[in-house]
Amino acid sequence: MSVLVCENITKINQDHNSIKNFNYNFLESKIYAILGKSNSGKSILLDLLGAKTKVDSGAIYLDGEVLTKNSNLTQKLCYFPKDFSFSPLESVKLIFSSMEKKFPKWDNFYAHELLSYYNIKPNTLYGRLLDNQRNILHSIISLASLANITLFDEAINSTDIKDRYDFFKFVYEHHQRYPRTIIICNDYIDEIDYMFDKVLFLDKGKLIEDFTNEDLKNNFRYLSGKSEVLKSLISGIKVIGVEQRSNTLTVCVHKKLTKDEIRKFQKYLIKISEVPFEKIFIYLVNLKELKERK
Repeated sequence: MSVLVCENITKINQDHNSIKNFNYNFLESKIYAILGKSNSGKSILLDLLGAKTKVDSGAIYLDGEVLTKNSNLTQKLCYFPKDFSFSPLESVKLIFSSMEKKFPKWDNFYAHELLSYYNIKPNTLYGRLLDNQRNILHSIISLASLANITLFDEAINSTDIKDRYDFFKFVYEHHQRYPRTIIICNDYIDEIDYMFDKVLFLDKGKLIEDFTNEDLKNNFRYLSGKSEVLKSLISGIKVIGVEQRSNTLTVCVHKKLTKDEIRKFQKYLIKISEVPFEKIFIYLVNLKELKERK
């Protein structure tokens, strides 16, 4: 098991996709999700955590040692950036053979089991794989590596919804059997909200919030009903998002509702429901941008 510690790390890129003063401890055996807009710095953060690029300032520690490209450390990490590619003339079987040499805990049987599930032939040349098959292959290797720190950058986003669902089901089940630290950037976070321990919200290179899965599911609620009724009932409650549709008002509140509050809202026919993780992120970013404009 491994712990990844970020101490005030900064990486500035000319395309504005940067990380600024990021502090965080990624603990062993936990699954983390990172959510952000396209310019939030989430891919740069994974490049740093995966030792694919160096910080401009600050430090990243893996099990107490400064993270470098030293093989003794990087064999504990498995990460394929979005633009990664194997040689087009290598077969899948040969790629697995090289991965077995790279990762001490490599599970070859499991790798072939997933390969068969996704109907990818072991003798197929990498260059003959479709884009979505390459994406799946990288993700299979990440799981089968059994690396202490496993990072997924928009894993299998290019595949269809069933392949995504099935793959993350494999991730969750495999993590139950072989716990390790898993860090995922994914645009479809609400499809797999059951599996995360913590969610980090990034915006413009900075960590704006982090929540446990339990926090997000228990402490945010949608309230929806007639505008004039709902407005009179939410005085004193922290509202982070508002959506108006004709005479129906929907607000997102950041509060764990008491039984008395729930009964009061139900009495006035106010609908109470859970808020998707993605919408919470959108509301928080909107609030942050509103404060910056003032």
